Amino acid sequence: MNDFKDLDLDYFAPRKPAEPEAKPEKTEAADAPTADESAEPAERRRKPKSSRRELLNMRLSVLSVGVMVILFALMTLYLLLFPRSTVSQIENRNLAEFPKFSFASYFSGSFTADVATWFDDTVPNHDGFKNMSNSIKNLFGMKMFASTVNTAKPETDSTDNTNTSAANGDTQTTTPANGTVPNSTNLLQYAAGRVFPAVSAADEKMGRDFSTEDNSTLEWVNNLLVVNWDNHWRCMEAFGGGGGTAYANALNDLQSKVGSGVTIWSMPAPTASAIYTPKNGIDYVGNQKECFDGVAEKLNAGIQSVNVVDVMKKHAEEDIYLRTDHHWQARGAYYAARTFAEAAGVPFADLSTYTEESIPGYVGTMYGFSQDTRILNDPDDFHYFVPASNYVASYYDTSFNYQYEDDLFADVDTANAYLKFLGGDSCIVKVDTQMKNGRKLLVIKDSFGNAEIPFYTNSFEQIYVADVRYLECNLVSFIKDMGITDVLFTMSAYSVVGDNADNIQNLIAQNAGETIADSHIVPSVTPKTVMPTATSAPTATSGTDTAANTATGSASDSTDDTSSAKE
Repeated sequence: MNDFKDLDLDYFAPRKPAEPEAKPEKTEAADAPTADESAEPAERRRKPKSSRRELLNMRLSVLSVGVMVILFALMTLYLLLFPRSTVSQIENRNLAEFPKFSFASYFSGSFTADVATWFDDTVPNHDGFKNMSNSIKNLFGMKMFASTVNTAKPETDSTDNTNTSAANGDTQTTTPANGTVPNSTNLLQYAAGRVFPAVSAADEKMGRDFSTEDNSTLEWVNNLLVVNWDNHWRCMEAFGGGGGTAYANALNDLQSKVGSGVTIWSMPAPTASAIYTPKNGIDYVGNQKECFDGVAEKLNAGIQSVNVVDVMKKHAEEDIYLRTDHHWQARGAYYAARTFAEAAGVPFADLSTYTEESIPGYVGTMYGFSQDTRILNDPDDFHYFVPASNYVASYYDTSFNYQYEDDLFADVDTANAYLKFLGGDSCIVKVDTQMKNGRKLLVIKDSFGNAEIPFYTNSFEQIYVADVRYLECNLVSFIKDMGITDVLFTMSAYSVVGDNADNIQNLIAQNAGETIADSHIVPSVTPKTVMPTATSAPTATSGTDTAANTATGSASDSTDDTSSAKE
């Protein structure tokens, strides 16, 4: 018993439950995470999930970038691997050539600029992209003209207002505008009936004025004017006007450098819209006659200006402009050339002395630009006129290095009919004639001027032809070294007010001070005679002048057949 005396009996007594401890009141400080809680690993925190819209946007962005990268890669391969275009059929011109490298051109920046021009101009399928561009522009172009009552005259047979008395053998001569008369050689030619002087434009009456007539068929197609006159569709560029300041300044500068012994002539070539825009379209087209007069006012005294708009209007009912192409017909070029010859005081043969040839079924550049099937299905008959007089045509490259002899008419297919004149624009051409009057003419032109050249073979002793876009010689040196007496600037209204006019100043400045020599002297006793043959039906190749180059300098009628297509 004594063993339990030391036990604590309170241990076995029942115990009361302990009262709960009072919890401290929560405070902002207590709610704040402790330093240890702040150090919790980021991966253990719960992140909000991205919405479906954000995921979709992200995927679409990646897809868009991928598609753009693929398209860019394909376009790069296309530009690098596919053959580059060299000729534009719808623009009727040779495209830019890759420039020749030189340290001078590289450091001046012209080489890289020319490479960029070549790369842009020679894109593979150049014409296809041009047409696509025109289609896109059409989406933002002007709408069809408001319909009006068609007051156009009914179709009538057009007449040729050439000199009928000359055609009937009347060889009466006329005195040139400046009062001079042909020399004895030319008088003998007139007396022999070989050359008939042309009627003066001043003696002709004004023809039908299309600008006074409304025409309900007029509409815009790919920013071009399309109109039906007398049951034939015509497509035209709508001239936008311009001051021609760069053109006038360049001619003034050239005059100051060549001196008073050289006469500079300015004869802009009007486009078809100057003649065939109806009354209800006049407000949308710049006045080319006023434009040319404004340019003439900016020219220095001594520079002769010839405005042929009114002359062309006198013959508006004749076939003076192509309907499916932006150029004029050879008949229109004839009336312009005749006006210039009158002003220059040189002899000029009537159109009746030429042999007319034609290429049926021609559809030109305006279909390429418009893609209008009405133009495609209403083709032109392309006409050209072969002079009866003898001449030798020598062809040079753009640096005036002799290449070959040929006539003025190249062998071309129907699709390239306008290249019939000189074979195109990429050569310098020298024409030696039998007109021994001491006058040497330099024609600075665009493609419009090509059609004029055959009509000067009865007017000047020597004719030089150079394109304002391609001549690589210094213009001042060329004029002086070749003994030029007359310089004729004849190019379309667009060239007069556009970029081609800017290049005239480049021709004056490039290769300054160089000496130019002619490596091919033509014997005056052996000119060629062009003996044309008729073209009567549409064929794949329409030029038939290969048998036409007959040398007449010897007693024997030997044939010098060197004609070929030089384009």
